[in-house]
Amino acid sequence: MNEAKQNPNTPNSSNTAKMEPGSYGYCSWHRGYSAGIRVINVVEQGSGPGGVDFACLPCREEHDLVPFADRP
Repeated sequence: MNEAKQNPNTPNSSNTAKMEPGSYGYCSWHRGYSAGIRVINVVEQGSGPGGVDFACLPCREEHDLVPFADRP
């Protein structure tokens, strides 16, 4: 009987959630540059400049931050 074996380097459902997009930028929480940042908060203003807060994975986990795109 031929059984398919999973390659350990292939992402599966248990580790796919930890994979981050290939973005690099400034983390608003630890105030430094990092890979895998995500948008956390968008500040919109009618007549002036708005703003965007980004956070890296360690800061999101430490501060229980939910990325803007993942909110209901």
